[in-house]
Amino acid sequence: MEDIYRILDMMNDSRKKVLATIIRVTGSAYKKEGSQMLFFEDGTQIGMLSAGCLEMDLAIQAQQVLKNQMAISLQYDMSEETDLAWGQGAGCNGIIDILLEPVSEIYQRDLNVVKKLLATDKTIAMLKKYPESEEYMFIPNDGEPFGRWSGQIPRIIFDLKSGVIAEQPIFLHIYQPKPRLIVFGAGPDAQPLVALAAETGFSVTVCDWREEFCQKKNFPQAARLLVDFPTKLMEEISISADDFVVIMSHHFQRDQQILLSLIDKKLRYLGVLGPKERTTRLLQCDNVPEWIHSPIGMPIGAKGPIEIAVSVVAEMIEVWRKPVCERVEYL
Repeated sequence: MEDIYRILDMMNDSRKKVLATIIRVTGSAYKKEGSQMLFFEDGTQIGMLSAGCLEMDLAIQAQQVLKNQMAISLQYDMSEETDLAWGQGAGCNGIIDILLEPVSEIYQRDLNVVKKLLATDKTIAMLKKYPESEEYMFIPNDGEPFGRWSGQIPRIIFDLKSGVIAEQPIFLHIYQPKPRLIVFGAGPDAQPLVALAAETGFSVTVCDWREEFCQKKNFPQAARLLVDFPTKLMEEISISADDFVVIMSHHFQRDQQILLSLIDKKLRYLGVLGPKERTTRLLQCDNVPEWIHSPIGMPIGAKGPIEIAVSVVAEMIEVWRKPVCERVEYL
């Protein structure tokens, strides 16, 4: 989902580095505001900001930033369709503003704190003055702000869209923890779903009462494996409104226990494998509530576990990417 997790994993690398961030997009582009990329002094790169059109020039610019130890802001017009344009004939129809900044020891230390907070499911807002200023601030949704900042601090609403604040030279980005996916059912058809979801950026927990199924060798990408019956699992898992849940144990009574225990919870996503008629029987009602995804997944005519996994992950990404508000206030 986001390159930021890989970027944060590389923060303790001793090589000098430059962080590139898309701060504004006018029109359409391969990636949106807040997307980031890391350049090392030896030419190593982590992440992408385009479909390959900009990275070569950005690498050259990053070396200059390393040399001068000063941040710069660049603008690329991707709308031209000629081979001489940045779009290389792609005609992406967007103008992209990118901030390149050297990663100082202090900035690196603070980004390591961001990594630790994300691992504890905290959401963090970042404010960054650009391009020349070295001032920035990180504001956790639950905790004290930290960073280097002078002047008035905006009051942050944590579902804000990343971007430049009200035409001011201040860039706002919201760092969100990995969305958590809880999969109830560890049968063979759950394996491609867990693998694809983890690769896409979900932190996946797999739950099943059958220990022979729910094993690390079957789900190496899972962050957590829980073996127990549904009633015990519900006591062990603290399910929040931000969670994604998929029910796919293929056992009617177990699926029913799980679904009925979740029906009154406000979840980001709840999907049930199988036809809608089965879900109505699980719910013991005539109609499936609209917020429950049944049948699960995008209607792409999927056949077999791998294609079904693709359709389910696509549907979860659509839910995860729903538009957020763009309001900001000042203290």
